[in-house]
Amino acid sequence: MSNLRDIKRRIKSVRNTSQITKAMQMVASAKMRRAQELALRGRTYMSALANVLHHLGESLIMRGGTPLMEEREDGRDLIIVVNTDKGLCGALNANLLREVVANAPADAYYLCIGNKLAGSLQRLGREVEGSFSLSDSPTEAELKPIFDVIRKGFDERRYARVRVAYQKFVNVMVQRPQIVKLVPVEPQELLSVAEQGGMPDADDDADFLLEPSPEALLESVQRLYVSSMLVQLVLEGKASEQSARMVAMKSATENAKTLIDSLTLDYNKARQSQITNELLEITTAMKAME
Repeated sequence: MSNLRDIKRRIKSVRNTSQITKAMQMVASAKMRRAQELALRGRTYMSALANVLHHLGESLIMRGGTPLMEEREDGRDLIIVVNTDKGLCGALNANLLREVVANAPADAYYLCIGNKLAGSLQRLGREVEGSFSLSDSPTEAELKPIFDVIRKGFDERRYARVRVAYQKFVNVMVQRPQIVKLVPVEPQELLSVAEQGGMPDADDDADFLLEPSPEALLESVQRLYVSSMLVQLVLEGKASEQSARMVAMKSATENAKTLIDSLTLDYNKARQSQITNELLEITTAMKAME
Protein backbone atom coordinates (compact mmCIF):
# COMPACT_ATOMS: atom_id res chain seq x y z
CA MET A 1 0.00 0.00 0.00
CA SER A 2 2.82 2.39 0.83
CA ASN A 3 4.29 1.82 -2.64
CA LEU A 4 0.94 2.64 -4.28
CA ARG A 5 0.59 5.80 -2.22
CA ASP A 6 4.10 6.89 -3.19
CA ILE A 7 3.36 6.37 -6.88
CA LYS A 8 0.06 8.26 -6.64
CA ARG A 9 1.83 11.10 -4.85
CA ARG A 10 4.47 11.28 -7.59
CA ILE A 11 1.82 11.25 -10.32
CA LYS A 12 0.00 14.14 -8.64
CA SER A 13 3.24 16.09 -8.20
CA VAL A 14 4.31 15.63 -11.83
CA ARG A 15 0.82 16.52 -13.09
CA ASN A 16 0.89 19.78 -11.10
CA THR A 17 4.32 20.55 -12.53
CA SER A 18 3.11 19.88 -16.08
CA GLN A 19 0.25 22.35 -15.58
CA ILE A 20 2.77 25.02 -14.55
CA THR A 21 5.08 24.34 -17.51
CA LYS A 22 2.10 24.34 -19.87
CA ALA A 23 1.00 27.75 -18.60
CA MET A 24 4.56 29.09 -18.93
CA GLN A 25 4.72 27.71 -22.47
CA MET A 26 1.57 29.60 -23.43
CA VAL A 27 2.82 32.84 -21.87
CA ALA A 28 6.21 32.50 -23.60
CA SER A 29 4.46 31.75 -26.90
CA ALA A 30 2.46 34.98 -26.70
CA LYS A 31 5.55 37.02 -25.77
CA MET A 32 7.57 35.26 -28.47
CA ARG A 33 5.25 36.37 -31.26
CA ARG A 34 5.49 39.99 -30.12
CA ALA A 35 9.27 39.83 -29.70
CA GLN A 36 9.74 38.24 -33.13
CA GLU A 37 7.60 40.91 -34.75
CA LEU A 38 9.66 43.70 -33.18
CA ALA A 39 12.99 42.07 -34.05
CA LEU A 40 12.08 41.42 -37.69
CA ARG A 41 10.59 44.89 -38.12
CA GLY A 42 13.72 46.42 -36.60
CA ARG A 43 15.95 44.67 -39.16
CA THR A 44 14.23 46.54 -41.99
CA TYR A 45 14.61 49.85 -40.15
CA MET A 46 18.31 49.26 -39.43
CA SER A 47 18.88 48.33 -43.07
CA ALA A 48 17.33 51.59 -44.23
CA LEU A 49 19.30 53.60 -41.65
CA ALA A 50 22.56 51.96 -42.70
CA ASN A 51 21.72 52.76 -46.31
CA VAL A 52 21.25 56.44 -45.40
CA LEU A 53 24.69 56.53 -43.79
CA HIS A 54 26.23 54.90 -46.81
CA HIS A 55 24.64 57.52 -49.08
CA LEU A 56 26.54 60.21 -47.19
CA GLY A 57 29.51 58.97 -49.11
CA GLU A 58 32.59 57.04 -48.04
CA SER A 59 34.83 59.99 -48.87
CA LEU A 60 32.86 62.30 -46.57
CA ILE A 61 32.99 59.76 -43.74
CA MET A 62 36.74 59.30 -44.07
CA ARG A 63 37.39 63.05 -44.38
CA GLY A 64 35.05 64.44 -41.77
CA GLY A 65 35.13 61.69 -39.20
CA THR A 66 33.35 61.69 -35.87
CA PRO A 67 34.29 60.22 -32.48
CA LEU A 68 31.92 57.31 -33.09
CA MET A 69 33.86 56.35 -36.25
CA GLU A 70 37.36 56.93 -34.96
CA GLU A 71 39.64 53.90 -34.74
CA ARG A 72 41.84 54.09 -31.66
CA GLU A 73 44.39 51.96 -29.87
CA ASP A 74 44.26 53.42 -26.36
CA GLY A 75 41.64 52.24 -23.88
CA ARG A 76 40.06 48.85 -23.31
CA ASP A 77 37.14 47.10 -24.95
CA LEU A 78 33.66 47.28 -23.49
CA ILE A 79 31.62 44.10 -23.96
CA ILE A 80 27.85 44.50 -23.56
CA VAL A 81 26.38 41.07 -22.76
CA VAL A 82 22.68 40.79 -23.64
CA ASN A 83 21.42 37.92 -21.49
CA THR A 84 18.21 37.21 -19.56
CA ASP A 85 16.78 38.23 -16.19
CA LYS A 86 14.99 34.89 -15.76
CA GLY A 87 15.96 31.27 -16.26
CA LEU A 88 14.02 28.32 -17.69
CA CYS A 89 15.20 29.07 -21.23
CA GLY A 90 17.35 26.04 -21.90
CA ALA A 91 21.03 26.51 -22.68
CA LEU A 92 20.59 30.05 -24.03
CA ASN A 93 22.70 31.82 -21.40
CA ALA A 94 25.25 28.99 -21.18
CA ASN A 95 25.87 29.12 -24.93
CA LEU A 96 26.26 32.90 -24.85
CA LEU A 97 28.69 32.69 -21.92
CA ARG A 98 30.74 30.11 -23.82
CA GLU A 99 30.92 32.46 -26.82
CA VAL A 100 32.01 35.38 -24.62
CA VAL A 101 34.71 33.37 -22.85
CA ALA A 102 36.05 32.07 -26.17
CA ASN A 103 36.04 35.29 -28.20
CA ALA A 104 36.00 38.32 -25.87
CA PRO A 105 39.19 39.65 -24.23
CA ALA A 106 39.57 38.83 -20.56
CA ASP A 107 40.84 42.33 -19.73
CA ALA A 108 37.78 44.10 -21.18
CA TYR A 109 35.10 45.90 -19.23
CA TYR A 110 31.76 44.09 -19.14
CA LEU A 111 28.24 45.51 -18.93
CA CYS A 112 25.29 43.14 -18.64
CA ILE A 113 21.79 43.73 -19.97
CA GLY A 114 20.06 41.05 -17.92
CA ASN A 115 21.24 39.66 -14.58
CA LYS A 116 21.79 35.96 -15.19
CA LEU A 117 25.39 36.12 -16.42
CA ALA A 118 26.76 38.92 -14.23
CA GLY A 119 27.71 36.54 -11.41
CA SER A 120 29.18 33.98 -13.81
CA LEU A 121 31.39 36.59 -15.46
CA GLN A 122 32.61 37.83 -12.08
CA ARG A 123 33.47 34.28 -11.01
CA LEU A 124 35.52 33.95 -14.20
CA GLY A 125 37.52 37.04 -13.22
CA ARG A 126 35.89 39.46 -15.67
CA GLU A 127 35.41 43.09 -14.62
CA VAL A 128 31.65 43.67 -14.61
CA GLU A 129 30.83 47.36 -14.36
CA GLY A 130 27.09 46.89 -13.87
CA SER A 131 23.90 45.20 -15.02
CA PHE A 132 20.54 46.50 -16.23
CA SER A 133 17.07 44.95 -16.32
CA LEU A 134 14.73 45.80 -19.18
CA SER A 135 11.12 45.11 -20.08
CA ASP A 136 10.13 42.41 -22.58
CA SER A 137 9.73 45.09 -25.28
CA PRO A 138 12.59 47.54 -24.58
CA THR A 139 12.57 50.98 -26.14
CA GLU A 140 15.32 53.46 -26.95
CA ALA A 141 14.31 55.48 -23.87
CA GLU A 142 15.00 52.47 -21.61
CA LEU A 143 18.41 51.98 -23.20
CA LYS A 144 19.40 55.66 -23.04
CA PRO A 145 21.37 55.28 -19.74
CA ILE A 146 23.42 52.50 -21.35
CA PHE A 147 24.03 54.56 -24.48
CA ASP A 148 25.11 57.49 -22.30
CA VAL A 149 27.67 55.23 -20.60
CA ILE A 150 28.98 54.12 -24.01
CA ARG A 151 29.17 57.67 -25.35
CA LYS A 152 30.90 59.06 -22.28
CA GLY A 153 33.44 56.25 -22.06
CA PHE A 154 34.20 56.43 -25.78
CA ASP A 155 34.54 60.23 -25.78
CA GLU A 156 36.86 60.05 -22.76
CA ARG A 157 38.92 57.35 -24.52
CA ARG A 158 38.25 54.89 -21.73
CA TYR A 159 36.83 52.48 -24.30
CA ALA A 160 38.69 51.69 -27.50
CA ARG A 161 35.87 49.62 -28.93
CA VAL A 162 32.37 48.65 -27.84
CA ARG A 163 31.07 45.23 -28.79
CA VAL A 164 27.79 43.49 -28.08
CA ALA A 165 27.41 39.77 -27.28
CA TYR A 166 23.88 38.59 -27.93
CA GLN A 167 21.78 35.71 -29.25
CA LYS A 168 20.86 36.36 -32.89
CA PHE A 169 17.31 35.19 -33.60
CA VAL A 170 17.30 32.80 -36.57
CA ASN A 171 14.02 30.96 -35.99
CA VAL A 172 12.05 29.46 -33.13
CA MET A 173 14.39 26.50 -32.81
CA VAL A 174 17.71 28.22 -33.59
CA GLN A 175 19.38 31.09 -31.72
CA ARG A 176 22.99 31.82 -32.62
CA PRO A 177 25.38 33.50 -30.12
CA GLN A 178 27.34 36.32 -31.74
CA ILE A 179 29.66 39.19 -30.83
CA VAL A 180 29.37 42.25 -33.07
CA LYS A 181 31.09 45.64 -32.97
CA LEU A 182 28.87 48.58 -32.08
CA VAL A 183 31.43 51.40 -32.18
CA PRO A 184 33.47 52.59 -33.91
CA VAL A 185 31.15 52.40 -36.91
CA GLU A 186 32.84 51.21 -40.10
CA PRO A 187 31.59 52.04 -43.62
CA GLN A 188 31.95 48.42 -44.72
CA GLU A 189 29.76 47.26 -41.85
CA LEU A 190 27.07 49.71 -42.95
CA LEU A 191 26.93 47.99 -46.32
CA SER A 192 26.69 44.61 -44.63
CA VAL A 193 23.78 45.73 -42.43
CA ALA A 194 22.01 47.26 -45.43
CA GLU A 195 22.35 44.04 -47.42
CA GLN A 196 21.13 41.86 -44.53
CA GLY A 197 17.90 43.84 -44.41
CA GLY A 198 17.28 43.34 -48.11
CA MET A 199 17.87 46.98 -49.06
CA PRO A 200 18.93 47.61 -52.65
CA ASP A 201 22.51 48.59 -53.34
CA ALA A 202 23.23 52.27 -52.84
CA ASP A 203 23.41 54.37 -55.97
CA ASP A 204 26.85 55.93 -55.79
CA ASP A 205 26.07 58.23 -58.72
CA ALA A 206 22.97 59.72 -57.12
CA ASP A 207 23.06 63.41 -56.24
CA PHE A 208 21.58 64.26 -52.84
CA LEU A 209 20.75 67.62 -51.31
CA LEU A 210 21.83 67.48 -47.65
CA GLU A 211 20.77 70.10 -45.09
CA PRO A 212 21.98 71.76 -42.93
CA SER A 213 25.28 70.16 -44.05
CA PRO A 214 26.67 66.68 -44.77
CA GLU A 215 28.90 66.85 -41.67
CA ALA A 216 26.05 67.80 -39.33
CA LEU A 217 23.81 65.14 -40.84
CA LEU A 218 26.52 62.53 -40.46
CA GLU A 219 26.93 63.35 -36.76
CA SER A 220 23.18 63.17 -36.13
CA VAL A 221 22.49 60.01 -38.13
CA GLN A 222 25.49 58.26 -36.64
CA ARG A 223 24.27 58.65 -33.09
CA LEU A 224 20.82 57.53 -34.17
CA TYR A 225 22.35 54.51 -35.88
CA VAL A 226 24.38 53.43 -32.83
CA SER A 227 21.48 53.82 -30.39
CA SER A 228 19.06 52.09 -32.77
CA MET A 229 21.51 49.25 -33.39
CA LEU A 230 21.79 48.66 -29.64
CA VAL A 231 17.99 48.53 -29.40
CA GLN A 232 17.88 46.08 -32.33
CA LEU A 233 20.46 43.74 -30.78
CA VAL A 234 18.53 43.72 -27.49
CA LEU A 235 15.31 42.95 -29.38
CA GLU A 236 17.08 40.06 -31.12
CA GLY A 237 18.10 38.78 -27.68
CA LYS A 238 14.55 39.11 -26.36
CA ALA A 239 13.12 37.20 -29.33
CA SER A 240 15.71 34.47 -28.79
CA GLU A 241 14.92 34.33 -25.07
CA GLN A 242 11.17 33.91 -25.51
CA SER A 243 11.65 31.35 -28.29
CA ALA A 244 14.08 29.32 -26.21
CA ARG A 245 11.79 29.51 -23.16
CA MET A 246 8.76 28.37 -25.14
CA VAL A 247 10.69 25.41 -26.57
CA ALA A 248 12.08 24.50 -23.13
CA MET A 249 8.66 24.65 -21.48
CA LYS A 250 7.10 22.62 -24.30
CA SER A 251 9.79 19.98 -23.87
CA ALA A 252 9.26 19.97 -20.09
CA THR A 253 5.50 19.54 -20.54
CA GLU A 254 5.98 16.64 -22.94
CA ASN A 255 8.51 15.01 -20.62
CA ALA A 256 6.07 15.37 -17.73
CA LYS A 257 3.33 13.65 -19.75
CA THR A 258 5.72 10.82 -20.61
CA LEU A 259 6.66 10.45 -16.96
CA ILE A 260 2.98 10.44 -15.92
CA ASP A 261 2.26 7.66 -18.42
CA SER A 262 5.21 5.64 -17.08
CA LEU A 263 4.16 6.17 -13.46
CA THR A 264 0.56 5.29 -14.29
CA LEU A 265 1.74 2.03 -15.85
CA ASP A 266 3.82 1.28 -12.74
CA TYR A 267 0.82 2.08 -10.58
CA ASN A 268 -1.45 -0.25 -12.56
CA LYS A 269 1.14 -3.02 -12.41
CA ALA A 270 1.56 -2.61 -8.67
CA ARG A 271 -2.21 -2.48 -8.17
CA GLN A 272 -2.70 -5.58 -10.29
CA SER A 273 0.01 -7.40 -8.34
CA GLN A 274 -1.66 -6.41 -5.07
CA ILE A 275 -5.05 -7.67 -6.28
CA THR A 276 -3.48 -10.93 -7.43
CA ASN A 277 -1.82 -11.44 -4.05
CA GLU A 278 -5.10 -10.75 -2.25
CA LEU A 279 -6.92 -13.28 -4.46
CA LEU A 280 -4.23 -15.87 -3.74
CA GLU A 281 -4.57 -15.27 -0.01
CA ILE A 282 -8.36 -15.68 -0.19
CA THR A 283 -8.05 -18.86 -2.30
CA THR A 284 -5.45 -20.30 0.06
CA ALA A 285 -7.65 -19.57 3.08
CA MET A 286 -10.65 -21.22 1.40
CA LYS A 287 -8.58 -24.30 0.61
CA ALA A 288 -7.42 -24.51 4.19
CA MET A 289 -11.04 -24.38 5.47
CA GLU A 290 -12.20 -27.30 3.30
